[in-house]
Amino acid sequence: MKLLFCRHGETQWNKLGKLQGHLDSGLTAEGESQARRLGAQLAPHQPGLIVTSDLGRAMATATLANHSLNLPIESSPLLRERCFGELQGQDNSESQDLWGAYERRFVGNEMEIDGAESASEVLSRVQHFLQGLSCIDVETLVVIGHGEWLRVIQNLFAGEQAWSNRQLLPGNCEIIEFDLQSFQLDALTQNPASASASG
Repeated sequence: MKLLFCRHGETQWNKLGKLQGHLDSGLTAEGESQARRLGAQLAPHQPGLIVTSDLGRAMATATLANHSLNLPIESSPLLRERCFGELQGQDNSESQDLWGAYERRFVGNEMEIDGAESASEVLSRVQHFLQGLSCIDVETLVVIGHGEWLRVIQNLFAGEQAWSNRQLLPGNCEIIEFDLQSFQLDALTQNPASASASG
């Protein structure tokens, strides 16, 4: 199966520099345009299904992209962005201690932010999602999600620690392609917090 992972379009909070996580904000006009262009870019791949995060910004992106594709759309909470706890909804002019903890998220698995999700917890959701793909009978699947979630799955495919920053944060509506057949499926059952490579 070919997997086409895409980040959602630009949002109001992206533009304002506010951290979203499990919270949400609407797409900007540019974000809506990005989503429509994404659909046109995906069309030559002839995907059979779109699976999207159940957060509003991802679902809006999927709906707009689907104008060019006319595909079934399914949503999953497994694709939600990493939760950043009490820092969600704040911009970088607020709560400097919390933003400092956020900037240190690449040092280890946990963030020193109340209610924040660890990198291994996100990886567990990634693994559950990938394991469930065996039930989907399409040659090409579009997956619309979020930046930090996508960084974690790229780390998994690259054999990096879940919290590594060696993979760049994807741009809005950027397409990242993986071939599931070339991936070592036994990696899905390893301990999410175990070291497969230095982080």
